[in-house]
Amino acid sequence: MASSIARTATLFRKLLSGRRITYRQLEQEENINRRTALRWIAEARRVFDDALRSETGDTGEKEFWLETRGAHWMGAFKYQPPKPEEIASLDKAIRILRKEGLTHEEEQLTALRGKLHGVVERKDQATRVDNDVEAITDAWGIASRPGPHIRADEDVTATLRDALLRQRKVGFRYRGGPGKTVEPAGLLYGGAPRLVGREQGRDLAQYRLDRMSDVKVLDEGNTLREDALRGYLSTLFGSFGEEPVNVQWRFHPDAPEPEKWTFHPTQKVEKQPDGSVVVRFRAGGLDDMARHVIGWWDWIQVDKPKALRKAVLKMRLAGLAQLLYEFADQRTATRVWNLAVELGANKVDYWE
Repeated sequence: MASSIARTATLFRKLLSGRRITYRQLEQEENINRRTALRWIAEARRVFDDALRSETGDTGEKEFWLETRGAHWMGAFKYQPPKPEEIASLDKAIRILRKEGLTHEEEQLTALRGKLHGVVERKDQATRVDNDVEAITDAWGIASRPGPHIRADEDVTATLRDALLRQRKVGFRYRGGPGKTVEPAGLLYGGAPRLVGREQGRDLAQYRLDRMSDVKVLDEGNTLREDALRGYLSTLFGSFGEEPVNVQWRFHPDAPEPEKWTFHPTQKVEKQPDGSVVVRFRAGGLDDMARHVIGWWDWIQVDKPKALRKAVLKMRLAGLAQLLYEFADQRTATRVWNLAVELGANKVDYWE
């Protein structure tokens, strides 16, 4: 998203400078393909409307430029102050970035907020906007949810952002091992930030940013399609990359409104005659799924795959063993735990 905004801003600067530009110039100057250049111009048309003019030049190529004489869009941009709801949304984004430890992005949006606030010319207007923003923020209950996460090294994220923006490959060492050359597709945040990318001859994979060192942008171009990351994410549940499988969950009729949840982008939800709800999707990440299923207690039944039923069972048995040890007898707890281990649960001795 950030790179898309930066690229759009680059095009607008070109147009505002009074230049005439062609698709070919955009491709060469910004190292993009024709499809991307077409999308840039389409976005410019959406913003500038009739002020964006075009004609066939002497070379036979279509040229685009911005007609500013008599255009009213400049005045609209200049004299429309930001709405309190818009600034409140920006504040929410800043808090989320701060929570995730994305210092660079937080600083960029904070600077943008200051510039937007400067558009409000009169002091009494600025004070009123600030008061409204504070009231809206309180009403929305915006807060950073506490939770475990690994802070990304800003030098690493800055280098990866640069590579993504310039559509270049990156080189780095992973876990102190030999150097890798990877085509980056995008960044995943939350928990442990990761780079999604592809090494030559391999499928897309994930690389934790805190395990990367000696990160640098290479001169080699990135050949990944722009929708590569979106396609990859559609196969995941959580953040772990596994081979996708067909998943089917069945929720009890008394379950608290599972039909309102989006469990996965590809899901299909069907209400059954008995009031139960069936959810189907295709994704990988069975451990993440199992943890989520356990949170629904006895309201959910895993119809498939069998491997997910086993993962849920071993997690429940492991938890039951600990509960029995705390409130029952060690002999029974040991039997339950041995069964959990036999099914493949992690060998953690709860009663040392």
